[in-house]
Amino acid sequence: MNRRALAYALALTLVLLLIPVRRTNTLDGPPPEGTLHCAIPTQDAEFHRALVQKYAEDKGLEFDIVLCRDLSVLDSLREGRLDLVVANDPADSLLDGLATSRAFADGSIWAVREDEVEALRHINQWITELTASARFNRMQKRYFSGKTVSLTSISKYDNLLRQSADSIGWDWRLLAAVVYHESRFHNEASSNKGAMGLMQIRSKRYPEEVLMNPAANIAVGSRYLSKLQGMFSENAADPTEAIKFALAAYNMGEGKVGQLIEKAQEQGLDASRWDNVKEMLHEGHHTRAYVDNVLNTYAYYSKVYPR
Repeated sequence: MNRRALAYALALTLVLLLIPVRRTNTLDGPPPEGTLHCAIPTQDAEFHRALVQKYAEDKGLEFDIVLCRDLSVLDSLREGRLDLVVANDPADSLLDGLATSRAFADGSIWAVREDEVEALRHINQWITELTASARFNRMQKRYFSGKTVSLTSISKYDNLLRQSADSIGWDWRLLAAVVYHESRFHNEASSNKGAMGLMQIRSKRYPEEVLMNPAANIAVGSRYLSKLQGMFSENAADPTEAIKFALAAYNMGEGKVGQLIEKAQEQGLDASRWDNVKEMLHEGHHTRAYVDNVLNTYAYYSKVYPR
């Protein structure tokens, strides 16, 4: 082999060695160090693949991607065979033992194991920066061009939501965001803790047939949210903060939120603001994600649906 051929062979070998290996369609064994092993849904797969690829590249990671038709892969995440699962509209009951990112506008979230606090912090920061960028707008146009979005309704329960929201002085789209994250607008939804209906109400005051009635369920849930808002309004810095505390209490219970406020005060924090109080919870706690996700969905509804 002459010198020119030898030099070419060495250069080609070096190039091949520098090309990152991206394996697909395997869930055998734990992910190798430095590789993001993840699963994405088949729906809008190219968009989700592009997001994961961009995240991996920004973080200097290689990545493995598998497609999933259902959320049985969440068990693989819990067992350590996956690092990340991208999920569309997962029910809360499926996310036990996991922590979730802030939601994208389409309702999709990224799930990691509950103890992956640092990873979740990086993911949320990255999502916040990405979704505010022109790059993300270009990605959405590229992958969703031609798809229509209804600007006339959020769900078939819009009239009921408007009526109940008016009765408590809320924007109906905020109430819709709560219902979305409680039940995904499935009236038949129920939990293993006994929560029922659109707003996942648990109450001994009302029989099941009442709670499974959409109008009654929304009315009961709305009144409870209004009660919680009033309960925390004295502590909250302003009405917006009172709503954040109400959402947190709706998710985890008013007593627990009260304990968090006391704990924040003991540590010298301004406990009139939810962002300070939520620091008493670990990074991946479901209530932190719940409040953020409801408000993110509300912001999205406010952009695309008329008041």
